[in-house]
Amino acid sequence: MPTPGSAPHARRHRPQLGILMMLGTVACLSVMEAGAKYLTQTQPYEMVVWGRYVFHFAFTVPIFLTPTTVRLVFTRHLRMHTLRSLFLVGGTFSGIGALSLLPLAEATALIFTAPLIVTLLSPLILKESVGWRRRAAIAVGFLGVLIILRPGTEFMKIAALLPLLASLFYACYQVATRLLSFVDHPLTLFFYTSLVGAVVTSLIVPFYWSSLTRQEWLILVGVGFMGFAGQYLLIKAFQYAEASTVAPFIYAQLLLAVFFGWWIFDELPDIWVLLGAAVVIGSGMYIWWREAQRARAAAEDQ
Repeated sequence: MPTPGSAPHARRHRPQLGILMMLGTVACLSVMEAGAKYLTQTQPYEMVVWGRYVFHFAFTVPIFLTPTTVRLVFTRHLRMHTLRSLFLVGGTFSGIGALSLLPLAEATALIFTAPLIVTLLSPLILKESVGWRRRAAIAVGFLGVLIILRPGTEFMKIAALLPLLASLFYACYQVATRLLSFVDHPLTLFFYTSLVGAVVTSLIVPFYWSSLTRQEWLILVGVGFMGFAGQYLLIKAFQYAEASTVAPFIYAQLLLAVFFGWWIFDELPDIWVLLGAAVVIGSGMYIWWREAQRARAAAEDQ
């Protein structure tokens, strides 16, 4: 899933609160995905993506109406913010498209390959060194993807490739976030994420417009609010604690995906999906652990 970098700001070392914020993030994003999947049963998924961004932006605007925060709207890196936000829009279209066609737990598990792709891209774009241990973890993680997809079986179909496309977009989004985190405040990134998404989806949605019932409108507003709240809590989580402390808790989202899939959609993942998800998650957590070890060693050398 998308994780904001630590832009120049005062970090308050309160790890317990940071973990609580991350768990709040997981809860919000899980409810958002469940609501989005529910709506795609009766509405075009393009409509759902539009509502996710437009209402997200509507809830974002009040944050930037104070003299302290309005200045954060201005940036000298508008093109990079736009590109980063377009990566997220692509990931959202692919992700919600996957949710409309696949069980919730399977789609979520495949999207969690994003951290593996980020590590794969780091040497090329961020000029970060990636040792053989993390390269091995990436290979093992993609073995987990093959376990979930089971090439040659009925489950392996075009729809199963959508969450992998989403994870590629999310990985590019995370790499761009890391680059911008050194030059802009997290709230600046937060603002442009919702603004660009709202503009792009508003240009697309007229071609897919469909009437919604009052209940569907309420759910759509809720999807936008949960996207807004999840992203905001994610920023706060990284302000209160180190990334290596809170990031692994994002994988709790898979547990909620299994729960909501069972409770709302009567879906239960089979043993192969659970096994493959465990391999993907284990690989991702090992990569985070190695990055934390490297960061700690670098800090001690200084």
